Amino acid sequence: MHRLSPRRWRLAATLIAPSLATLIAGTAVHAAEPGRPTQLYPVVVQTAALQESDQPAESAIPDSQELEGSVSDAMQDVTQGGDADTFAPPIVGDATAAAPSYALAPCGCCTKKDKEAAMAKMKEAFAGVFYANNFSYLKDPCYDGPEFCGDCLKDIDTACGNLSFGGETRFRFHNERNFRGLGITGRDDNFWLFRQRLYADWKMNDLFRVYGEVLDANSSGETFAPRPIEENDLDIQNLFVDVNLLNQGAQKLTARIGRQELLYGAQRTVSPLDWANVRRTFEGVRMLYQNGDTSVDGFWTEFVPIDPKDADEASSDQQFYGVYATRKGTALGQLEAYYLGYENDIVGFNYQTIGSRASGKTDGGWLYDFEGAYQFGDNTTPDDQNAGFFTGGLGRNLGCAAWSPTVWFYYDYASGEEDFDEVGRGDGGYDHLFPLAHKYNGFMDLFGRRNLHDINVFSVTPLSEKISVVLWYHYFRLDQQTTPYSVVMTPYNTVTQAQSKDLGHEIDLLFNINLNPRNNVLLGYSHFSGGDYYDTPGILPPAAGTDSDGDFFYAQFQTRY
Repeated sequence: MHRLSPRRWRLAATLIAPSLATLIAGTAVHAAEPGRPTQLYPVVVQTAALQESDQPAESAIPDSQELEGSVSDAMQDVTQGGDADTFAPPIVGDATAAAPSYALAPCGCCTKKDKEAAMAKMKEAFAGVFYANNFSYLKDPCYDGPEFCGDCLKDIDTACGNLSFGGETRFRFHNERNFRGLGITGRDDNFWLFRQRLYADWKMNDLFRVYGEVLDANSSGETFAPRPIEENDLDIQNLFVDVNLLNQGAQKLTARIGRQELLYGAQRTVSPLDWANVRRTFEGVRMLYQNGDTSVDGFWTEFVPIDPKDADEASSDQQFYGVYATRKGTALGQLEAYYLGYENDIVGFNYQTIGSRASGKTDGGWLYDFEGAYQFGDNTTPDDQNAGFFTGGLGRNLGCAAWSPTVWFYYDYASGEEDFDEVGRGDGGYDHLFPLAHKYNGFMDLFGRRNLHDINVFSVTPLSEKISVVLWYHYFRLDQQTTPYSVVMTPYNTVTQAQSKDLGHEIDLLFNINLNPRNNVLLGYSHFSGGDYYDTPGILPPAAGTDSDGDFFYAQFQTRY
């Protein structure tokens, strides 16, 4: 008799889970609330977009300004809205109007504004980190919108506290030409990525909370070996205890101990890296303080490397710590300031980074996003670390044009090592730490934020209520005429020095199709045209020949429940 492999068992379980949860939802709610309709809830497959929101969506975690027309708008699903006072465009893909509602009849005391606020909370329920999810709208008497698979498993009041369960299933197909691996490689590949996340949240009382989340990620159909971020057999992604030390008025102080994802600001320095099939996580202690519009985090953690087949364990050789502060509603918009330390004893560097960010919208309608950091400490060269990065962006909504696109112009700079004989993982160039690199320097992930100039322009355009499109152009150049670096900060060439700083051009096209607040499909195509840098003999790998161009097509489907 043919036996199913463990991978197939996991796949079968994840396909069955949404339908089973829907069945449970219908049974549980009918039993608890006899006034609800007696018909079984329809089985609806629900997906969400690529999670690239730059908001932690947790009151005690500094969150960034969600800027109107930013790429996050087009790449996230409609559940990922910003705070009420942030600058957000009309929601694209709102299918709730036509969806059936099984909510109890309104109490009659709700205004239109109250109902809209409850609906907005529903769309924001899933956060950039699942431990910050907020399903309070389910207990809002003014909410009269649709119900979704798994809603009955949220905020369950029991004698032992409040319980919530949920998860996510994601499939993505890749077609990669001439860049399978890292950089231009001469290798083509087609493959599928699958990811499953399941979580349980137990709020025991006003003082204690326990949160756990597991992740299973697999790759199939590939010709070449998967990247390190593409596979990880079922493992613990988050497992921590919260202790509320202070909760008086607007002031809150929480201690968090255990394994936890980190997400700060625009994710240029700290991110769980949701684009990857395996999300990034850490293990340690964090203190979260909030007082109104001001929030401050302090943390000391160890990075948790991926072990695809065995249990992931925190590495005491990679210490990551810092302080991240955010202030909303200032005259300059949202302000962020941070200090981040990264000690890597494996490579032999100790980087200390001090940075800040300002983002917002002027009275004249201009959007802005500026961030920069200075990095010092010890590296693997004879000299001390002396590096930095800067990002500046200006945008505007062209409301007078067809489809009202929002257009942004950005300039990204990151310093590089000037001595070619000393280039390496821990050299004197700027180290981007733990970012969501995919979001900023091209969707093909060819270059990391190190020794780089990236002049880029993009537009976010709503084509209809359900479809938006991102069109993004990048021109890449080296800072120092040495070598470019990958998204994991390794130099591409340590033997042949660059004879030209011209790296090339990339064009990215992304269609975001929102089916409803839990459903999303992404379709993307990117093309890279290599510059004069690749004309130097010895730069291109033998498998690439003289071809320095690359192409990337992908299609993604994601469901949350």
